[in-house]
Amino acid sequence: MRLTSKTATAIMILLSGCQGNEITEHESKGIEFVEITDEIGLKSVPTWKYGGPAIADLNHDGHYEFLLTNHHIEPAQLFWGQKDGNIREHNVPIAKFDVHGIAPGDYDGDGDNDVLVSLGGGNGSKPQPPRLLRNDDGKFVDVTDEVGIAHLGARGRSVRWVDMDLDGDLDFLQINARQVVGEDMPRNILFENLGDGSFKYREGGEFENIEAERVLLTDFNNDHITDLILFSPLSIWQGQTGFGFEEVTEAILPENVRSAEHVMAVADADIDNDGDLDLYIARGKTYYEIANNSYHFDRVSGRLDIRDEGNKGHDGIGFLAGEEITLSDFSHWARGTNMTFPVYLGADKTVLDVPPLPDGYRRDSGKVIEGVPSSPVMVPAEAALGFPETFKENGWYLGYIGNGQWRMEWHLDANLAWDIRASIQGVSRVRADWQPQKLDVPDLLLKNDGGQFIDISQNLPVESRGNNWGVTNGDFNNDGLSDFFVFRFGELRKRVQDALMVNQGDMSFLSNLVHGANVLDQGGHGDMGAAFDYDFDGRVDLLSGDDDDGRWHLYKNETEFEGSNYALFRIGYSTAGVDPYAAEITIKTPNKTLFKRIGSAGAVHSQSQLNIVHFGLGDDEKINSVNIRWRTGEEIELDDAQLNQLISVGKFD
Repeated sequence: MRLTSKTATAIMILLSGCQGNEITEHESKGIEFVEITDEIGLKSVPTWKYGGPAIADLNHDGHYEFLLTNHHIEPAQLFWGQKDGNIREHNVPIAKFDVHGIAPGDYDGDGDNDVLVSLGGGNGSKPQPPRLLRNDDGKFVDVTDEVGIAHLGARGRSVRWVDMDLDGDLDFLQINARQVVGEDMPRNILFENLGDGSFKYREGGEFENIEAERVLLTDFNNDHITDLILFSPLSIWQGQTGFGFEEVTEAILPENVRSAEHVMAVADADIDNDGDLDLYIARGKTYYEIANNSYHFDRVSGRLDIRDEGNKGHDGIGFLAGEEITLSDFSHWARGTNMTFPVYLGADKTVLDVPPLPDGYRRDSGKVIEGVPSSPVMVPAEAALGFPETFKENGWYLGYIGNGQWRMEWHLDANLAWDIRASIQGVSRVRADWQPQKLDVPDLLLKNDGGQFIDISQNLPVESRGNNWGVTNGDFNNDGLSDFFVFRFGELRKRVQDALMVNQGDMSFLSNLVHGANVLDQGGHGDMGAAFDYDFDGRVDLLSGDDDDGRWHLYKNETEFEGSNYALFRIGYSTAGVDPYAAEITIKTPNKTLFKRIGSAGAVHSQSQLNIVHFGLGDDEKINSVNIRWRTGEEIELDDAQLNQLISVGKFD
């Protein structure tokens, strides 16, 4: 890996890895963000975000709206973009409870974007169709029944607008969770837009049984027909000229990449400016995989974090500590029933007194329950002497057995929780009864070579080898090369810096961890976000969702570019009235050819429509030509586009 003039500085940093291992990280500095969340009016509460935002100009007034998922207690949120750069929250929740994916799109061709919402199915007990909310001048009317999609339900995960028959209107597909015994409907479903405000179910063949919950729309072979990257496991489905998709995984992926597990998010971008879309594949382990014999021990602070399944069973861990320890962050996520899970101390199994709940912590969130410390509690060795011989009650069992040795075990008599969690401070050494879960899974970088993908993952820095849950792309320093921003889950109870992967121009990347687009002291974990130019100043900003009791954050790009130029194109409807989804923009300058396709800048469960398209131009001082091609084949050629300004192309009324 070489350093270029693009890298202002290269430094070495030692960070603590999983279970105390140390890794060396390369860092590329020079791109800086400042948080403006409160300044613009973006308000959210700590909760589960579930796979990133949807960004789109819902009313086509030239300002982006934010559609933000909140998976559990809190409803999904809609924020309207305003002329003054602030945002305004919609007067009623856009959707309530068990929200997974959101997708904006103009299905009825009336000039504004409607909203599809994918809802969970109660772990298979209550399969639900996606809800279609028609946008009537900023009021959203649930038309699920009248448009003909209410009869097909599932355990909803991801929904996507896509013109599968290229007739100009938007069809849609839904990717759903694995079926449970007794479900008699297709797992994944295709719906055709009939052009009269209604939809018809279309049989999808093999598509209906794909094992996946997430999807990225792309066009890997440049035939102007939308293809699908489905995960996990990873599979690629080529769009057909009629209606449907054909799997081509074995034909176009390297053998070592086929059916890759642990794929959490995918972003497509032309990293080498050769006119086709390459792939960054972020990989990590999900909640349920992490909640299976996981622990993290920080030797410096003496903190031990534990997470395990809430299934029927018994497990334990030993550790060395002094004459007192501190318990904190004991919690569980109840599996549909009220349950108590107290802490029992010593051989006598004395129930630990419960301190008051911290301000702002909700009992109805399902995370804090009776009998468990919700704020730090000091436990002296004399209060926990000995260890019980029997374990009849559900709970944590903690005992001091002498000579600095402590023991904690946990017992469940049924499948009661999705996970259980605990933290202990004052620990000097850990002796687990089991092999801990390894959270590090390496990301993949695939170069598109004429519709075939080549694995060039060796060009990624070491930060790509963690537990990464999200990825988005943009040219963050306006040099004409696509970069990636990778959202890292972090440790069990510790947020870590997300990694800005800076393109070096030779298909290799250096990482920047000091970019400022992180809040490390508010709890939560790295999940997913979106890169886009929020304020149209020619610099790509970031909207980030911190999951697992995290918040939404907007980070403004304040990088000084020292002469670098940019281009912004706001793409509207074609002359024939075709919306901007999947429109292609090609820019030629004296030194570059740049290509982008309108859609999301990376995807998990939700879909964006980023029709205000940003290009970094580096030191090029002229645009020779711009070609805009809508998905049905209509084209516009511009030969007088100017630098460093926003240019609108197409119809907007």
